[in-house]
Amino acid sequence: MAEAKVVSTKIKKKNWYPIIAPKIFRGAVLGETTVYDQNAMVGKTITQNLMSLTGDVKRQNISIDFIVTKVEDGKALTEVIGYHMMPASARRMTRRSSEKIDLSFVCATSDGKHVRIKPLMFAISNTKGSVTANIIKTAVDFLVKTVNQMSYDNLINDLVNHKLQSSLRDALKKIYPLRICEIRAMYIDKGKKHVEERAAVKEEPNEIAGEVAEEIKETIAEEANEEKAAAEEKAPKAKAKKAKKEAQEE
Repeated sequence: MAEAKVVSTKIKKKNWYPIIAPKIFRGAVLGETTVYDQNAMVGKTITQNLMSLTGDVKRQNISIDFIVTKVEDGKALTEVIGYHMMPASARRMTRRSSEKIDLSFVCATSDGKHVRIKPLMFAISNTKGSVTANIIKTAVDFLVKTVNQMSYDNLINDLVNHKLQSSLRDALKKIYPLRICEIRAMYIDKGKKHVEERAAVKEEPNEIAGEVAEEIKETIAEEANEEKAAAEEKAPKAKAKKAKKEAQEE
């Protein structure tokens, strides 16, 4: 009688791994996950509310995106890849009598990372086109130049500590007082369609980036044409009024 073969099978077990935040958040535990192979965690993303990371209730409207970059000593280590203001919070800032300025452009950090920054600003009241254009130009110039001089880690640190937003507000209040000055979003930009724009930003950090420059030029030109047309329209009326007054005096 033939003997039956004994087949042994190894049962793989999932193991728990903590997901750790970068040094800026003092290595806080973002969560835990179970996987068969620890390398499978690399590339996974996780989002966390900034209030839970810093303990600051005022930052509950901000979320931070992390990505797992490596696993060491049974811990999944992460890097920050995004900073976002919650849409509902941005909507609550809107006022009918306040000029809204919402921008989006690419900057290059000193260590070669290209990030898309989306500033969100509200003036204390509605402004003229030239004032708005000046605010846009100054904001883009300031952020492109500032980001170009700092590393990516320092950029994240200044965003989280609200230092970058405060510096931007100080630069803009000389033009027109702002009710709100925030960074609505910041994230690493990898889109191929932005390659030319990124190259321009890297080579000319003091120049206005991409489409923003064209928008400013068009706004200023339109306002200049409107003012010229209004002046030409008022001139004959003012002349006739002056002549009528002189006739009455005679």
